Amino acid sequence: MRHNAVADIIDDAVVIVDARGTELARWALSDIRFADPARHGAPIRLRNAGSDARLSLPGDDDGAWLLARCPNLKKRDTGAVKWPTWVAAGIFAVASIAGIFVYLLPAASSAIVGLIPPSLERRIGIEARDQILEVLGQVRKNDRPLVCTEPRGQAILDKYARELSTLMGVPFPVNITVVRFPVVNALTLPGGEIVILSGLLEKAESGDAVIGVLAHEIAHAARRDPLQVSIKQTGAALMVSLIVGDVFGGAALGGLASGLVESGYSRDAEAAADFIAVTALNQLGLTARPLADFVAAMETDDPLSGMVPSFLSTHPSGKDRHRDITALSQGVGRAMTGYEWKALRNMCR
Repeated sequence: MRHNAVADIIDDAVVIVDARGTELARWALSDIRFADPARHGAPIRLRNAGSDARLSLPGDDDGAWLLARCPNLKKRDTGAVKWPTWVAAGIFAVASIAGIFVYLLPAASSAIVGLIPPSLERRIGIEARDQILEVLGQVRKNDRPLVCTEPRGQAILDKYARELSTLMGVPFPVNITVVRFPVVNALTLPGGEIVILSGLLEKAESGDAVIGVLAHEIAHAARRDPLQVSIKQTGAALMVSLIVGDVFGGAALGGLASGLVESGYSRDAEAAADFIAVTALNQLGLTARPLADFVAAMETDDPLSGMVPSFLSTHPSGKDRHRDITALSQGVGRAMTGYEWKALRNMCR
């Protein structure tokens, strides 16, 4: 607390008393230090070594009566923290934050997923799908409808989505939206929402490859991987916001942080999704080899694929996935006839 006090030197100490004469503190002269660097015209503030207490002299008191008796005004406290300690503390702090991103957030997100009911995840996925469609609609440069609604192609996808999701035990209905967008990709969102970009239909060599990709994405839905990634990203953004101390700046940096935490799915998640997908295709009697060929072809067409060694990549390499999927595949049946494949491939044309 702040007190109006009187200070006087008695023997080798400064005795500080309140207006009623009650002693508040007794400081040894040898333990008195400057609390702040001396500045011309600024009141003198003193402290006792090893204490947070402060003694502020009036502005018109130059402190000569006291300062001349204090031999250690500029001396460091015993055990004062020096710069190597601060450096070590900084390194420890950075390592702790990195540990939170790399270990704590993934572990926490896995536990949190189990507490979220499928009905809530479904609503989260629908909201995410609508936001993605809005963004894609703004990016496109033509007036054609964004969502492809050709009924024959949609019926083929819906049929296999029902069969595969039943075999994999997906806890919610799987909904597929095909979008007219020239990028080779498929996105699995929380709650069984899957968005297929038309570039994938153009790139695929057969309907078997498309159904293989669909099986892989449904496997992610069965494992609830999209929800877990979303929780990691949200947690990363929150952590950065707290560290930066600015919600808006933290939210901006949170995007970068979330990329550090999880760029897509982890290698283990991808390998697990491949295993579950191929197992389901085997149960339907369908071959997974077109999926293996598609994965390998995608990496071959990616100019950046050879620049990062597979052990440094978040995803398993296309070569490794091709090998593993081929080894697991036992079915020989084809997913659709040539007529059905034509209807599916042309559903956005």
